[in-house]
Amino acid sequence: MESSSSSEDLDNRDLERNEGHDFLMNNTVQTFSWNDLTVTVKDRRTKQPRNLIEGINGTVQQGELVALMGPSGCGKTTLLNVLARRAASSGAKTSGCCYINGGEIDNAKFGRITSYVEQEDALIGSLTVQETLKFAADLSLPSFVTKSQRTERIKTLLDAFGIQNQASTLVGTPIRKGISGGQKRRVSVASQLITCPKILFLDEPTSGLDSTASYEVISYVKKLAQANKLIIIASIHQPSTATFQLFDKLLLLSGGETCYFGAVKTAPEYFDRIGYPIPSQTNPAEYMLDIISSDFVANAEVAQDQVGKIQSSWVQSREQTALRSQLADRELLEKKDQKVAVDEGSHPGLLSITSSLLHRSFIKSYRDVVAYGIRIVMYMGKSST
Repeated sequence: MESSSSSEDLDNRDLERNEGHDFLMNNTVQTFSWNDLTVTVKDRRTKQPRNLIEGINGTVQQGELVALMGPSGCGKTTLLNVLARRAASSGAKTSGCCYINGGEIDNAKFGRITSYVEQEDALIGSLTVQETLKFAADLSLPSFVTKSQRTERIKTLLDAFGIQNQASTLVGTPIRKGISGGQKRRVSVASQLITCPKILFLDEPTSGLDSTASYEVISYVKKLAQANKLIIIASIHQPSTATFQLFDKLLLLSGGETCYFGAVKTAPEYFDRIGYPIPSQTNPAEYMLDIISSDFVANAEVAQDQVGKIQSSWVQSREQTALRSQLADRELLEKKDQKVAVDEGSHPGLLSITSSLLHRSFIKSYRDVVAYGIRIVMYMGKSST
């Protein structure tokens, strides 16, 4: 599919040739929007089609941090995967459109301007924080990004996430103490930013962290989005009041359908207007999750009726009407054809990747001598029986 956009080209120089402290700056993607996203699977029990998410709309401006929130099983991870153009579910059918600056771009070009941070940290515990970022750079950046530019990017990211003092500290293994859980999450995010994406997707970045560590992680992410005009979309389960207020926008889901989309600061006024005022001295995120959840309640039927009312209120709301109008205007801009420039040498070569993997494996081996020793003893024990 050919690219189309309502503003300037997604220039390759902006993607990978930025130098100095501003290499993260997003001068490429002004808006990211999606229209009528639906994911359908075949229900294993009834064998009938079932929607995991249905008719989801949204739009995000550069510099905004967006929360995808809802009770367990509401479809937020499915939506995050669809937005990031990852597999939504086995055998799933996806419909709807996503737009960059009002137009569509193909998957290869989309991959060049986005990164995805998994819920589980995939870090190697026997590497230091700095080595983790160095290998992330070596395994993802093309050869024209010089050694000095890579070093500058690593230093910038260490400073941006407040982990410069832990640069020489091991990430940590089960038998070797390392950095804290919150710091690990920051390292995971930083390692995905080494390629300077313009849109960043975070899957449950605060999972497993206490409220203080959660606030720190989202606070650093928020500052990064604002300072560099990045678009960051994160699924999140039940944030504290302080953490929740760091987000610019909220997409609230229940049963795969939208209950609210808009500014976090206007959510209380909206819910008050539809008959669900948020009590004072109450965590607004917790209250909203309570009223849209039909699990773990005494009367599930009453709870489901309430969720249905909230979803209907959104469909009929002036906010939804305005959003649909905005998305319709964007689709008209799609007719302006502007190609996305992509450098053929946008990935490291096979020799470079192989060398980096061998180097990383060697470091891991000599630092994990105890672990390897235990394995050898176990294998010897098995062979002797």
